[in-house]
Amino acid sequence: MNFLAADIGGTKSWLCLVQENDEGESKILSEQIYSSSHFSNATRLLEAFLEDIDISLTINKACLALPGVIKGKQATLTNLNWSLDADDLKNKFSIDQLHFINDFEAAALGVGTLVSSDCITLNDAETDVQATKVVTGAGTGLGLAWLTVAHQRHYAHASEGGHIDFAPTSTQQIALLAFLLKNYSHVSYERLLSGEGLQNIYCFLNQSIVGIPQPEQISKMAQKGDPLAKKSLMLFIEIYAAYIGNLALLFKPAGGIYIAGGIAARIVPWMESKAFQEAYFHKGRMKKIAKNTAVYLIRNHRLGLQGALSAAKNL
Repeated sequence: MNFLAADIGGTKSWLCLVQENDEGESKILSEQIYSSSHFSNATRLLEAFLEDIDISLTINKACLALPGVIKGKQATLTNLNWSLDADDLKNKFSIDQLHFINDFEAAALGVGTLVSSDCITLNDAETDVQATKVVTGAGTGLGLAWLTVAHQRHYAHASEGGHIDFAPTSTQQIALLAFLLKNYSHVSYERLLSGEGLQNIYCFLNQSIVGIPQPEQISKMAQKGDPLAKKSLMLFIEIYAAYIGNLALLFKPAGGIYIAGGIAARIVPWMESKAFQEAYFHKGRMKKIAKNTAVYLIRNHRLGLQGALSAAKNL
């Protein structure tokens, strides 16, 4: 049995082809990472992957994790100008079964494949392995999903929670909201908790849209002590923590909150800071709920891919 899994992102796409024998033993035949912007659509991406591995075999099951809205067999991506049709791809590549899932639905399923060394504890609290878990993460965009367990199997539930209204928690953040409303008719958390979001914060503090560094540059500048970059990253952290605290109140996930996405893994010391913890706990009368909800930072970069592979196997 051959399984194809793909974790397609606005920045990069990670694909894997796995072969499983009758005893259930798996072997990775190929695993590749591509820049998503190099391809005009998903067909071109899959063609490149299959040409690169140069293996002639039947793909029995495939699952594509996608950053966008999925309606049945159709998908439109949020941060890539791609539209996908499952039947078209299935016929094009002679795949027996092909399924789309939301990228954070895949991330949620990926949580079920993690080991303890894959996570850093940001808030230590008692957890129930059978209880609801929440997965969120800032990268090109901001994703949110949750995971439930029933009959010894994980079930992931996608959402567009990254697009809920940004709720400022200080006078500075109120000013930030007013600044962003000059350019956006709707300011969601994704406008702040993403690569673009870190740039928006830097732009607000700099009071200029000229010469704004890339998100990775802002992080590196902060680590080197640049005052403006440090202030930007600190404000980013405070907003991130407050948002995660909101998820603790909304879901009351006794299984914990898991932070994925490429940004958090690159700024671990900031995520472990006292400022993050204070902003996470800042929930007034509901502070105890936040304190009693475990928070983990995932440092396994294959999370979405592992979730997509798990979904493919369960088709």
